[in-house]
Amino acid sequence: MKDKKHKEGFDIPNDYFEEFENRLFNKINIELLPKGSGFKVPEGYFNEVDERIIHQVKKPINKIKVISIVSRKTILYAATIAAVAVLIFSIVNNKNEVLTLDEIDFSSIKTYIEEGNIEIDNSDLSLLFTEEDLSAIALEENYISEEILNEYLLENINDSSILIE
Repeated sequence: MKDKKHKEGFDIPNDYFEEFENRLFNKINIELLPKGSGFKVPEGYFNEVDERIIHQVKKPINKIKVISIVSRKTILYAATIAAVAVLIFSIVNNKNEVLTLDEIDFSSIKTYIEEGNIEIDNSDLSLLFTEEDLSAIALEENYISEEILNEYLLENINDSSILIE
């Protein structure tokens, strides 16, 4: 058994891979590739081509009339329709309603002012009152005694450093 050499099942000729490329190209050249180039140039083509190009460039260009998609008439029609719509809307919604102070909720006025939508200072407020209203308002001078103030601070403030100062 040791005398038998293991022989592979496939044999290739000597120099098969080295000559394979040459044989393949020879076969392709013979069978598939055409003998001629396939393109023909008319006689004198390259002598006349520059003259034809210059002739094409020097042709007068016809001016083409350009029609705009949005014309002045279209804009005029759109503006007229918009103006008529605004006019009709203003006529239909023209309700000459005048609100009085009795119809306005005072809490909504207060909220409007507090949100900062309008700024009112003291001089503006004084114009709202008459002299009778101002004289009727009596300023009460209720002073808090020092003893009551100290009791309040001792009960409600936890930080002792404020009390020392």
